Amino acid sequence: MLMLTHTYLLQRILGERVFNSNDLDAYVYNIVPDLLTIHPDITSQQTHKIERLMHVPESYPKAAYIMFHLLIDDLSHYGSMCPGTVDEFNPDSQGYSYIRGKPLIHSLLSLHRSINNEISYNEAAYRSHLIIEMIYDLVIADHINVEKTIEILVEAINFTANKKIDELVSITNWIYNFGENEIREVIEKSSRFLTIDRMQKIMNMEGRIRLYADKFGLKSNDPLIADGLRKLFLQATDLVDDNEVFLTEAEKSIKKYGWLPPVM
Repeated sequence: MLMLTHTYLLQRILGERVFNSNDLDAYVYNIVPDLLTIHPDITSQQTHKIERLMHVPESYPKAAYIMFHLLIDDLSHYGSMCPGTVDEFNPDSQGYSYIRGKPLIHSLLSLHRSINNEISYNEAAYRSHLIIEMIYDLVIADHINVEKTIEILVEAINFTANKKIDELVSITNWIYNFGENEIREVIEKSSRFLTIDRMQKIMNMEGRIRLYADKFGLKSNDPLIADGLRKLFLQATDLVDDNEVFLTEAEKSIKKYGWLPPVM
């Protein structure tokens, strides 16, 4: 899932837990596996294919929020929370986003043939799940708006960049062993780029289509491509005609798995 769904799910799991302003960085740790990929030398393979730790050392309690992110992605991608790592890509994966995205695969292959830019079945399967995840933020937009998820996340990123950057660099480096300068650069860049205005501008179909087109080097101003992508995203919206199934499943699964927020 994408950053806003991850953030809203953490809000939902924490529920009535009182968060003071000094705890806002929890929301940043929760999206670290996605934030780090902003850096050109860091891939999602590196940030997601690591061991899921049931218990983190007392000296690194907030690492638990990074694990929360990975467990939720496991559920979205594989259909269950994985204690180890999953190395082999499976286009027939039984995770929510892959099951819901499967009907998009044929449409994606057809679109790419029509624009003389063919992709493999596996690549279409990967992209289909990503479209579902892009749409899911919009499907739960009412929840995101009510809980002020965007505002809280932006505040958390700025707070962390200004007040908690050294601690975040230390904990993230312990998990990933990336260079400290790279981690610091990502957080500082995020605080400049991820503004409320920018995030709200992509909370619509057009914004999501642009994100997809930019990610895969497609010219969204080409009428044929734009029309094809719009049809794909409308199809995806029909495939995700609920806004509670994944949220409810995630809540139940994370509790069953035994994940708990760290005691600070």
